[in-house]
Amino acid sequence: NPRTNVTDTTTLSGLGTGLEKWRGIAYAPSVNMLFAAPRDAEAVLMINPRNNATDTATLNGLGVGGDKWRGIAYAPSVDMLFAPPFNADAVLVINPQTNVTDTTTLGGFGTDSGKWMDIAYVSSVDMLFAAPTFADAVLIVNPRTNVT
Repeated sequence: NPRTNVTDTTTLSGLGTGLEKWRGIAYAPSVNMLFAAPRDAEAVLMINPRNNATDTATLNGLGVGGDKWRGIAYAPSVDMLFAPPFNADAVLVINPQTNVTDTTTLGGFGTDSGKWMDIAYVSSVDMLFAAPTFADAVLIVNPRTNVT
């Protein structure tokens, strides 16, 4: 709580042990939920800040391990979340209204490791930008046309 300088690591606990489960978190105001990108976890971590509930069952089946995605950003123009592929072949696209993930539309990046991590939405151009780690270019995503 920034007003009282109090932290809490017990209310949203019980997420299991293991290293590097999720990487990055973004807020989707349309559903008042937080979404964390699965790095090595098999599911997107969903957090409801109103009732302090977590959910790792709804958006699952994304494979265990693999250092898949690192970072996530919300694009308000399309009400979707985007996670850049670190080792995954595709951008992870999440529709928070329907609770559906898409790992094929923005794909074809191959199995190279360490491609991009962290992503930001820029409203003035309605685009997302992911920083290259080992990739030789910035990843730019047009959320309206699903083009990289």
